[in-house]
Amino acid sequence: MRFSEAFGITRGEEDDWFDPHLTIDTRLFIDPLLLLEAGDDWAQAHDELIAHFVHCYELVARAIGPDSVSAVTARRLLTFPEPGEIGLGFTAEGTNGSGGGAQFARRMADGIAVAIAAGLTEPEHIEEIGILNEGIGADRISDATANVLKARFIMYTQQTAQRHGVQLDPHEVRNARVVPNVGRWVKETVQLPTNPVTGKPIILVPRRILNELPTLNADDWFDSNLNSDIRGQLNLTVGAKVRKSAIVDWARRHPERVRAWARDQTSREDLFGYDFAADPRGVVQWDGEPVDWAKDHPLEIAPVTSQDQLRELIFRIVEQYRHFIEDQRGWSLLHNEDHTVKNELAAQLVFLGMAQHYLRLFNVEIDREVELGRGPVDFKASSGTSIRALIEVKKEDNGKFWNGLEAQLPSYLISDDCDEGWYVVLRFRSNRPSDKRLRELPTVVQAAATRVDKMLHYAVVDARRKESASNIEPDA
Repeated sequence: MRFSEAFGITRGEEDDWFDPHLTIDTRLFIDPLLLLEAGDDWAQAHDELIAHFVHCYELVARAIGPDSVSAVTARRLLTFPEPGEIGLGFTAEGTNGSGGGAQFARRMADGIAVAIAAGLTEPEHIEEIGILNEGIGADRISDATANVLKARFIMYTQQTAQRHGVQLDPHEVRNARVVPNVGRWVKETVQLPTNPVTGKPIILVPRRILNELPTLNADDWFDSNLNSDIRGQLNLTVGAKVRKSAIVDWARRHPERVRAWARDQTSREDLFGYDFAADPRGVVQWDGEPVDWAKDHPLEIAPVTSQDQLRELIFRIVEQYRHFIEDQRGWSLLHNEDHTVKNELAAQLVFLGMAQHYLRLFNVEIDREVELGRGPVDFKASSGTSIRALIEVKKEDNGKFWNGLEAQLPSYLISDDCDEGWYVVLRFRSNRPSDKRLRELPTVVQAAATRVDKMLHYAVVDARRKESASNIEPDA
């Protein structure tokens, strides 16, 4: 369920806000550079963001040791908890936010120290810190921006809610505003819409400042014309896979190129955010068409009161998913217009949209990316404490395909003391390696099940692009 659906909102011309899902975070991020192009007073918001980091740079530069007042104050101002109210990022379960505590604050402070040592003594763009350091990626840049500008986003949300008659309730919000001069964040009770699923506050942000990666990111800097000589030395082409650590090493050797490139991007005429219509990451449309199709195709099945009945329900859902992808043009949600294939997340989310609808009709919950000791399983379906199953959705051409079946899923079943799992495989390629892998699949599934004494099921979904019926030649 999305914000607009929950509150019965019909969007108008003034409604440029992103419509968040109320139970699952969307893997998009606030792109600070897009604030400059967002109009209204968002350019002033960018100035406010930079001013916060200018102050932090000054504190780091003045620090005479890790326990000095300046160092401690800098780390406090660089503590950016993940803002679960916004519903963006990499949160595994729901929209609670994973938080950015003391360890990340130290990493940010160290990143600023590196920037200063490299000659970038005052920030022009906070993304430069992410180019000069490992471990500071899109999610952390987005979290930092959201925290510093949270007061603006709160006001933006209040204005939107009032325009549509959405009820506002008092909520205590962490980092509701910041007072840089005294080096502290302020927790305040503010009026915000209430998420009807979680009971927590909702904060909206403009769609036009969201992106799948910051415009200023390490890979694009390394691929720029400024670094053709470096790629030549390494015999690399544009877009070649390079470890972030190697890019960081080169960035630290050439900080002047980082600054020059960032300035060039600021003056670009083709700055743009995420393409919501094409949805190249498959992170927006998953709860639209798949859910509508599921609503139009109900399942006639007994209520789930046993493991056998849960098994039957999941079998039916997987079959509905296969039918939707193969026969109802659901495959088109997994392909881009340029015929490239979207990543595995897109396929997982389409499954989630459909499965979530069906399972909840039978009082079965489905949780996404549940941490089970050795990593997160894609999905866990459960009714009560004893009726449950784990589900992995994998692309057949995933480099870790066999590991997912032979190691990951069995280990998740053991960690969760769960006796049943599904391995749902999506085929995107038509070649001999794919044919061979799918022929071997039943044998490997049986061997894995026997080894861990668990019940394992598999399904193969043909997600290859289908030729239009109008282009199919009739038999002679």
